[in-house]
Amino acid sequence: MAPAGYGKTSLGAQWYNLLKDQGGSPVWVPLEHDDCDQGHFLLALLESFQHLLPDEARGLDASSMPVAALLSVLVTRLRRIETPVTLFLDDYHFAQTDGTESLLAKLLAASDLSHVKFVLISRSSPRFPTSTLRLNNELRQIGVTDLSFSDTEAQEFFAGRAAKLTPEQVGELNQRTEGWAVALQMVRVLVNDNIESGAILSSFDGSNAEMGRYLSEQVFSSLPEDIRHLLTETAALPAVSRALVTAVCSQSGAGALFSQLGDYALPIAVLDGQGTWIRYHPVFNSFLKEEAERVGIETGQMLRKAARWFAARNDCDAAVRHALLAGDAELAAEIIEAAGGWRRVYATTRGGTLLFQTLIARAAEINLSDFPLTTLGLSVVSAKAGQLDAANHYLAIAERGATGEKLSRDLRVVRVLMSLYTDRWATAADLSALEADLSQDSDMELIHRALALNMLSYNFLIRTDLERALHYGQLAMRAFRDGGADFGAMHLYTHIGQAAFFSGDSASAADSYRNLIAEAQSNIGEGSDLDAVGQVLQSEVLSMSGEQEAASSALSWALPHLERHDTWFDLLAAGFMAQQRVFRLNGDVMAAHAAIDSTRAAARRRGFDRLTRLIDGERATLLIASGDVEEAIRYAEVSGFNVQNANSDGANNLAVNLRGCVPALLWTRIYAALGETVRARAVFRHLMTRQAQKPHVPRRIELGFMDIRLLLAEDEQQAAAAALSDLLLSLPVADYRAILQVEGTEFADQLRKLTVSLEMPGVVTQRLFRALDAGLPARGAAEGLSSSLPETGGLTERERGVMLLLSAGLSNKEIGRKLNLSDNTVKFHLRNIFAKLNVTTRTAAVMAGRDIGTLS
Repeated sequence: MAPAGYGKTSLGAQWYNLLKDQGGSPVWVPLEHDDCDQGHFLLALLESFQHLLPDEARGLDASSMPVAALLSVLVTRLRRIETPVTLFLDDYHFAQTDGTESLLAKLLAASDLSHVKFVLISRSSPRFPTSTLRLNNELRQIGVTDLSFSDTEAQEFFAGRAAKLTPEQVGELNQRTEGWAVALQMVRVLVNDNIESGAILSSFDGSNAEMGRYLSEQVFSSLPEDIRHLLTETAALPAVSRALVTAVCSQSGAGALFSQLGDYALPIAVLDGQGTWIRYHPVFNSFLKEEAERVGIETGQMLRKAARWFAARNDCDAAVRHALLAGDAELAAEIIEAAGGWRRVYATTRGGTLLFQTLIARAAEINLSDFPLTTLGLSVVSAKAGQLDAANHYLAIAERGATGEKLSRDLRVVRVLMSLYTDRWATAADLSALEADLSQDSDMELIHRALALNMLSYNFLIRTDLERALHYGQLAMRAFRDGGADFGAMHLYTHIGQAAFFSGDSASAADSYRNLIAEAQSNIGEGSDLDAVGQVLQSEVLSMSGEQEAASSALSWALPHLERHDTWFDLLAAGFMAQQRVFRLNGDVMAAHAAIDSTRAAARRRGFDRLTRLIDGERATLLIASGDVEEAIRYAEVSGFNVQNANSDGANNLAVNLRGCVPALLWTRIYAALGETVRARAVFRHLMTRQAQKPHVPRRIELGFMDIRLLLAEDEQQAAAAALSDLLLSLPVADYRAILQVEGTEFADQLRKLTVSLEMPGVVTQRLFRALDAGLPARGAAEGLSSSLPETGGLTERERGVMLLLSAGLSNKEIGRKLNLSDNTVKFHLRNIFAKLNVTTRTAAVMAGRDIGTLS
């Protein structure tokens, strides 16, 4: 069963020949229009298998018999055939009437005709009951899907016969024709007739003269006039339904005519499984559009009517699509405005981003100031795409067109949203105004309310007001869900998850990110922007807990995706810090520097100055960790982390620096690396005493270990042990173990020695070893702490250079001159070398270096 041109008869003929070659008894019955009469139908069947009957059963003249008698004769003669027989009824649709269908149903129900099978070749489905046949596994239906050519079959069809077409061209043609056999055959004929292949492919559709002639002769011309008019009038519509044609067609009874389309075996596709919505085959549709133009049907008017019909049914996407097909961008903007404007960005499970991106391409045709809510949507979508100049342009237009308090509230919430994407801080007055809007406007539309709550959640998050961030985040998610805007709700997992992460609840953070990933993949698709957002934030949790391989795997695609798509500072900061953590723990310093270069380029493209500052701080920190302290100092001085800024309260406010380094913390590390413990302690103390609020949990862990490092350098063993005990017992260090692990092997060994030498409580020792297990080998006694060094002693390239000069008998000053290092930096390297080789003198270091091959 299929419309004309799908190869039904060709398939039936091949089947017939196969049965014949196998020794079967197939019978071919070609039916015509006259066979819709019951008598004609039965006579056609009788005449078709006369040759299968014994000679004595052939002589009866049945042409004048009534229908009941003819049916009896047919059944009797079929019983006389002793072998299985298959009747192929070609063009069965010509014979289809209620009368003929009832006759065939009786033949199928006859229990003594089980040796007879029927193959109906038809443009329309049989109307007799088929459920019993289907349940008894006695029915096999072959339809358009089965008969359409696959890409592979199309390649075989053209192989050797249309050498002018490349495999790519054949694939494109098959996609365009949806595997319609007659269309492919028409192209093959035209190409073989030496018509230029490129010209055929560029113009081949229903408007092609040969294809149009076929459609006119085989499909269109035989249809009733009212059906032809319905088809041409609706040709411009991408899909049609009974309700739609009733609303937009000029002819009366259009809905009833739509219901009859299935009776004419037209090349149409059912879109919803029930026949409520259909579309015309693309090639047939092109023919109908040309026919509509020929008879003077105004397609734009039909599309505009359809757009308003969809808008009235709250199907904004379909309404805008039809308006744009009509070439009426103003109507599209009007429809979006009435549907809530910018709110459509967050509506439904997938959001309306594509809706606005489509409108942006036609923005020049619209007087945008007449549609401020829609223009705000253009601003939001441009910002999400990183097109900040365009975002600000549309925001300015919306501001000029907005009048009245209600529009002022819309502008206010979108302005705060824009601050997220442009990396500007919303003022305290902005946030107070948002809270006032929420409290004063009890009738505020749900998605508007949800976005206002969303912005409050985000802004309290980046100020380390984590309880309020969680509170507003949960309210925002609920409001989005209640408003049917799952796309908007998914964004709240980012704020809620980060608030949990910085509160010390990494398990809840991980749950939030898993939910985000699952919903994004289910509602939008794998690899979508929100999927990447979830993967990056999840990688921050994974990298912190020591699961470096899993974090690295997700970051490899998700972080570059965010750098190019919908993102804001905090997401890139989370991904960058996780990436740096992975590289440092894997000892891949060059990869860490290369990642810094890549993220710096993304920060510059986005105009994210805070991200650039974060990167500069991490570069300097990485240089210190690599032993290049002098270079770290030089870099800090030229990148805004100079020593003067170490005393700036604004630059060192940890509440607004959730991730990365601040100048005071960097200079604490520099002074500690240089052995200038007094200066390191002074800077660190100033940093701690100038904080207006308690830092978040990961930062408290970092600061706690820094304090312990300084106490050990100050030889305050008891104080260091007490601080370590307090840190391990009061904070979830194991969940944030990477903070400790990036401090390096030497510091880890110092902590292990401390637990052993001062006989610290077992629970403290166990918690320390648990935090170290993911990245460093656990060692049970002080005397074994340095026994597992690699062949090189774990020395860096710079430290091996110092060792070679040390073995040559050079003094510290001489080594410094040779390597262009200061005395303090040479001392720093020597301390590291002594610790790694478990020695205390220069001579012992040289001997140990020779033993392990460092000096060979």
